Amino acid sequence: MSEIKAIIVDDEQHCIDALQTMLQKKCPEVTVLGGVNSVREAKGLIDELQPDLVFLDVEMPHQNGFELLKLFEKLWFDVIFTTAFEQYALKAIKFNALDYLLKPFSVQELQDAVQKCRERKNNRSATPTSSPLEVFLQNMKTLHQTHRKIALPTINGLVFMPVQNIVRCESTGNYTKIFFTDKKNLLVSRPLKEFEELLSDVDFFRVHNSHLINLQQMQSYIQGEGGFALMTDGTQVEVSRRRKAEFLKRAMQF
Repeated sequence: MSEIKAIIVDDEQHCIDALQTMLQKKCPEVTVLGGVNSVREAKGLIDELQPDLVFLDVEMPHQNGFELLKLFEKLWFDVIFTTAFEQYALKAIKFNALDYLLKPFSVQELQDAVQKCRERKNNRSATPTSSPLEVFLQNMKTLHQTHRKIALPTINGLVFMPVQNIVRCESTGNYTKIFFTDKKNLLVSRPLKEFEELLSDVDFFRVHNSHLINLQQMQSYIQGEGGFALMTDGTQVEVSRRRKAEFLKRAMQF
């Protein structure tokens, strides 16, 4: 079993100590090289020790964990985010299909996250494509939200797609079929509700229980009981009667 060299970044020392103890007892393949309490200290330690993995607290005083990643031009290490907050941090993390541990986390959750890290480390040389973390860093440097890429999990792995290339999303049970501007589509192993949560702040609107549309890709609206949104790919998407008023309010903003 190959060794994973790790450091822990958390503003609370007792969290560093607890995680280090858990790793020593339950994840022997992980060697903790050190723990620090701030972004400034973390940058220096990462540069010096070149770890394979960083356990990174999101919410820290002065600078958060995301700010640390912005300091690196190239991310050669893996990251498992740790956070006690479910709001904005988790949305950004889930958008890019990154690993996270929501405090307090169990031994099994920690072992599962470390296992995925080990698999990525073993596969990295064989599949030299962009990693979710690299796409995440690109997204953070992108000024316009619609130019961000979203990680789409499929049976073969992850597909990274600019959100502006998505025309609409359609529910198919626990899966979602995503339709793109090039007329292609992709079946993704996430329910539509997750995409509604992830894309609501980048001009997507759920017009129907089964349909989420990109308002930037809507050509016109056809009046009716609920009506229909005519999309750039030529499809007419039904707008439910109960969502019509809110939908028209959002549509009038364009």
